[in-house]
Amino acid sequence: MNKRKAMLLAACFIFIVSIVILGFNYRDSAKQNELDNFEAVEASGVYPLMEKDWAINYRVKKQHIYVENIIPRFSFQENASKGMDRLNGYMAVFVDGKWTMNANKSIFVLKNMSVGKHTITLQLKKKDGSDYGIKKNIYVHIR
Repeated sequence: MNKRKAMLLAACFIFIVSIVILGFNYRDSAKQNELDNFEAVEASGVYPLMEKDWAINYRVKKQHIYVENIIPRFSFQENASKGMDRLNGYMAVFVDGKWTMNANKSIFVLKNMSVGKHTITLQLKKKDGSDYGIKKNIYVHIR
């Protein structure tokens, strides 16, 4: 009976050790799969440009509005964005809902604005005129 208990204990011990080893191996392979997927996404560098990535600085001086746009992964020059996973295009500028101009640079000036409150909408566009679906509003008061 003593020998039988020893054999049963040994078999249980081996079974438990093998389950633990298999569990660790499975967990490590799952982690490795996650890392492989993460590296694949990171290496491609393609993730969408979002409205929160776009920062706008502006200043009202007399009847002029000086606007600076900081847009990572966006280029106003098509040839500069090739091979860099960047979006390119231009910015359509609307004042109080009416198209005013197309900006081909990140910095521009809206001159001779009328006195009063205005809503300026900036909309990113592709070179062919289609919309990226990203826009920002600026609310100004010209005195």
